[in-house]
Amino acid sequence: MPRTTEQIAERVESLRRASAERDQRRQDVADVRSGRIENILPGSMPDAWPRPIVANLIDTSARDTAEVMGAMPSINCAAGRQTTEKAKNFSGKRTKIANHYVQESGLRAGRQVVAADYYGTYAATIYKIEPDFEKKQPFIRVINPMGTYVEKDLFHRIKSFSRVWTEEAVHLVSKYPHLLRVLRPQNQSASGFEGWQERKIEVCCYEDADQIVMYLPAHSNWLVSSMPNPMGRVMVAIGERPGFDGETRGAYDDAIWVQLAKARMALLGLEATEKTVRAPLAVPRDVQKMNFGDDAIIRTDSPDKIRRVGIDVPSAAFQEGQMLEQELRVGTRTPEARSGNMDASVITGRGVQALMGGFNTVIATGQSVLAETLAMAIELCFEMDEKLWPMEKKTIRGTVQGTPFEETYQPKKDIAGDTTVDVTYGFAAGQDPARAIVGLLQLRGDQLISRDFFQRQLPMEIDVAQMQIQIDNEQMVDAIKQGMMGFAQAIPQMALQGQDPTDSLKKLADMMKLREKGESIQDAVLKVFTPPKGAAAPQNPLEAMLGGGGPAGPGGAPQGPPGAGAPPQGAPQGMDLQTMLSGLTGSGQATMGVKSSRQQAI
Repeated sequence: MPRTTEQIAERVESLRRASAERDQRRQDVADVRSGRIENILPGSMPDAWPRPIVANLIDTSARDTAEVMGAMPSINCAAGRQTTEKAKNFSGKRTKIANHYVQESGLRAGRQVVAADYYGTYAATIYKIEPDFEKKQPFIRVINPMGTYVEKDLFHRIKSFSRVWTEEAVHLVSKYPHLLRVLRPQNQSASGFEGWQERKIEVCCYEDADQIVMYLPAHSNWLVSSMPNPMGRVMVAIGERPGFDGETRGAYDDAIWVQLAKARMALLGLEATEKTVRAPLAVPRDVQKMNFGDDAIIRTDSPDKIRRVGIDVPSAAFQEGQMLEQELRVGTRTPEARSGNMDASVITGRGVQALMGGFNTVIATGQSVLAETLAMAIELCFEMDEKLWPMEKKTIRGTVQGTPFEETYQPKKDIAGDTTVDVTYGFAAGQDPARAIVGLLQLRGDQLISRDFFQRQLPMEIDVAQMQIQIDNEQMVDAIKQGMMGFAQAIPQMALQGQDPTDSLKKLADMMKLREKGESIQDAVLKVFTPPKGAAAPQNPLEAMLGGGGPAGPGGAPQGPPGAGAPPQGAPQGMDLQTMLSGLTGSGQATMGVKSSRQQAI
C-alpha cells in the first residue's frame, strides 16, 4: 500500500536517527581523507598550517586498494545445459547483452574502481538500476553510501531504499524547474539570482515496491516528484563488508585516529624545530650593546657563553612517530611493500609473499562481495529490460573480453525470463596472474577441473563460448593442414607404385594458388577436392586422397599401371581414412602411416 509523503518522511527520519552513529563514522572517514581535520578536532590545526603536513596514508591506501580491487570481473551467462548449439548461442548472446549494460554504464571506464573505493571506505557498495528511456535500456549507477538507509526483511530482501543528500539550489532548479518558486525568495525579482542559488538544499529520495518519491525535508516535505514503481520491487543491489556485530564498519574507521595523532605529532615536531631556530640569545653580563643580522659583531670578554636557549626534543618523540607509522599500516592492512619500502635491504621472495599475504586476503574478500553485488545488478538489468521494452529490437555494439561485437536482440525473445549471470574474478582473486595460471594448469593436468571451468577462472576477460568456437575452428584448420601434408608425402609412394601423380600435384598447386588469393583453408579444400558434376564418385576415401587409380580389376581390386603386377588374392581392398589419420605420438602430434605388403610364391 502506497504511503503518503508525511509517512515516508517520518519513516526516513526514524532510520536516520537509528543510523546516526554509522553516519558519523562515515563522515569522519570522509573528512580525514579530504584533509578536513578541523571538522573532527576543532582547534587542533594552527592558523599557519590549516592542513596536515604528513602524507595521508588512509587516502593513499584506500586508492591503492580500490584500484586493485576494482578490476572488472569476467561476466558470462552460462545456460543450465551447454550441450546443444542452441543453448550455447542463447547464453552467448545474453553474455554480450550483460557486457553491454556494464559498458554503457561506464563501469569499465572507472566507475567500478569508485564502487570498490566505497566498499573499503564506507563498508558498502550500492548499484542502483535506472531506466534510460532515451536509449531504451537499463543503466547501472554507482551510489555513494553516505546518507543511504535500507530496510530489509528476515531473508535480507530489500523492502525500501532511502537516500538523503545535499545539492546546490541552482543545480536542483536546473533539473526540476518547478522548484524555482519554492527555493527562490518571493520578494526577489525574477532576474535576481544573488544569495539563494548557492544554498545547499537537502533532498530525499524514497523507493519501495509500490512507489518512488522525492521530496525536500527542510521545506515542509515539499514533493518534488512521485510515481508508482513499474518494476514492483526495489531496483537496488547492495553489497556490505563483512562484520562481527551487525554494524557496517569501514576499513579505516579506527585508523583515522592514528592518522590524526601522526599529523599532530608532526605539527608538534615542526613547532619545536621552529622554536629552536627562533630561540632567544643568551649573552654574558658584560655585553652592553647587541647587533643583529648577518655578520653582526658582539663585543664580550666571554664569547664561549654566547648561545641560543635550546629546546631539547626528547628522543621518545621520534620513537612515537615510528610507532604511529607502524600502527597506521597495521590498521589499514597496507604492507610497506605496496609503496616500495622495505625494512631490510635484502629480502627473499618468501618474505615479500608474507608481507603481501594480508593485502591479498583483503582484495580476495572484497572482490567476492563486489562480484556477487554486480551479478545481482545485472540480473535486475535483465528484468527491467524485458519488462519495460519487451518487443523493442535493439542493436548493441561493444567489446566482450577483448573481442568486438555487433548484435541485434529482442528482450522478450533473447532474455526469455532467464536473468541468471555468472560474475567472477576467478581463481586469481587476490593472486598475481602468473601464480593463478600455474595453479590452474596443475589442476587441469591432473583432470581435476574441466576446460570450461579453466577458461572461466582465467585472470583475464574472455568470452568462453566464443573462445571455444575459435579454438575448435583452429584445431580443424590444423587437422586439414596435417592431412594435406600427409597427402603430399604420399605422392612419392604413388610414383614408386607406378601411379600417375599429376592430378595430386595439380590439386596441391591449386590449393597454394587459392591460399595466395586469400581463400581460407576450408574453402580451398572444398573447391579443390569437390569432384566435378557428372564425375563418378571415388570408391573409398583413400582413393580420393591419392587421386584414384586405373580401372578396377577382377574382384574390385584397383588395376595398377602396366607392369606393376596385380595384388595377391585376399589383399585388403582399401584402408579406412579415419584409421589412417587417428595415430597420435607422445607429443600429441597427429601422424599418418600406410603399410603395404606383397606376397610372391616361391
